[in-house]
Amino acid sequence: MENTIIIAEVGECFNGEMDTAYKLIHLANKGGCDFIKFQTLDKEGIDKNDPERDWFNKVSLSDNQIKDLMSFSKKNGANILFSPENLKKAKLLYNLGNDSIKIASSSIIDRELLTYVNGNFKKVFLSTGMASLDEISYAIKLLSKTKELILLHCISEYPTGPLLEKRGLKALSHENVRFNMMRILMDLFPQCKVGYSDHTSGILAPIVAVALGAKVIEKHITLDRETPIKNYLSKKEYQGTDHIVSIEPNDLEQMVKNIREVEKMFGPDKWLRTDGELILKEFLRERFKH
Repeated sequence: MENTIIIAEVGECFNGEMDTAYKLIHLANKGGCDFIKFQTLDKEGIDKNDPERDWFNKVSLSDNQIKDLMSFSKKNGANILFSPENLKKAKLLYNLGNDSIKIASSSIIDRELLTYVNGNFKKVFLSTGMASLDEISYAIKLLSKTKELILLHCISEYPTGPLLEKRGLKALSHENVRFNMMRILMDLFPQCKVGYSDHTSGILAPIVAVALGAKVIEKHITLDRETPIKNYLSKKEYQGTDHIVSIEPNDLEQMVKNIREVEKMFGPDKWLRTDGELILKEFLRERFKH
């Protein structure tokens, strides 16, 4: 079985601090991830009335910061991936030599962006959160020249599923993960690989997704899930929504380990009895002869 591609999504979890971004790249690479992903965002595109304007300005990556992250990743043997906010950022990524790109769920209807990405990037990861099947089908047509197109089943809730109060503890309901939608993508679009972009708060859903045949897993990572609470209490500063759906380095390593174990359980892609079965076959069948 081909190894599942594992993407560690940094997103907002570097808090606009490059040193934190470097640490997350190092830890994700050490943890066995295949890609470490950042969102470019674009300060010029943030509406002046957006309630998260200050936060988005803080975590938006400048052109020089994108170059620095690419350089740091290369020096450390890590593969970096970006989600462009718009056409301008996609052009920058292409001109900097990126041949892989991630299209966020919010951009699946951006015809201008998809038309440019088509043929300019060899590997495209396309998140399908909030999208109808018709919108997904149209996006695939716009990306028809892409050498390798991977659809990512995604539920754009942060976190996915309501938080339920039970005996004083908060437990996440997984009813909205909806893996049957991932299976529908596999059935309708066999020309594409299909994976799962996760927004639950733990590691169970990504592991189950691999067991169901997902070829790619994207999972948010953070140094500390309590960052928003700590920073708000100490500085009264908003810290975004990504931390709550992220996992810390130890859980990341455990998730990767579990995924690799699940892959082994698939075995070879052919009908082949195990060595143990062959040894026991004659003995067991002889025993039950009448």
